[in-house]
Amino acid sequence: MRDLPIMNLLRSPVIGFTLLVLAVTWLLYSEPHVRTYLCPACTGFREIAPRIYVDQKATDAEIDAALLSFAAGQRMVLDFYPDQASNPVWLLCLSGQCGVRNLPRPLAMAYVNWFVFAYPDGANATIFAHELAHAELHHRVGSSRRFFSQAVPAWFDEGLSVYISQDTRYLDVEDGEVTGCKAGDWPQPPSDQRTFRRLGATQSEEIYTASACRVIEWLERHGGAEAVVAMLRERRAGDVFRE
Repeated sequence: MRDLPIMNLLRSPVIGFTLLVLAVTWLLYSEPHVRTYLCPACTGFREIAPRIYVDQKATDAEIDAALLSFAAGQRMVLDFYPDQASNPVWLLCLSGQCGVRNLPRPLAMAYVNWFVFAYPDGANATIFAHELAHAELHHRVGSSRRFFSQAVPAWFDEGLSVYISQDTRYLDVEDGEVTGCKAGDWPQPPSDQRTFRRLGATQSEEIYTASACRVIEWLERHGGAEAVVAMLRERRAGDVFRE
């Protein structure tokens, strides 16, 4: 069977390179967070600590408070994991005058285990711990596996971050310990990432609480933090997720 002309064009190195350039250009245009990650200085960010950047309009008081909150969030993650394997870049828009301008904007967003972009309302210990927990899971399971496929169910990824960060919006916490999830008639949390994001946009309390409840059940059934570390190692090796 003879190749069609369009197939021959797609095999051309020039056409392939052009398509790649167009794809990268579209990504940079549509994703201000990615632009900042690729060139912080180009987008008005400066480094204040290793791998931590803030926007130029951030005040000293805002920076000092953010660094204290960051350290507290990091300790929360290390209270769960035996060590910190991930080392994402942190881009903190403390003035609120950078990146996404349309409201409502996210508190923070973790891009696999590469970088985290946070806004003023997300510059606190709970959100820092939540996003670092995401980066830690993604690193341990393998960034390529996380990027090209779904290594763990979305409810586990999000629910574990809620648990590690001890987020009192969804959890009962006493004396620095999670005692359970908020009581309620919560729906079954979705396993698919796209469905989770769609429902989370309008039903965040229900979906995130349900995910945290299910993670607490998983931890009790499998043996806590050590079981998570072992499971992520198994997933990295290609084993199936343990329900």
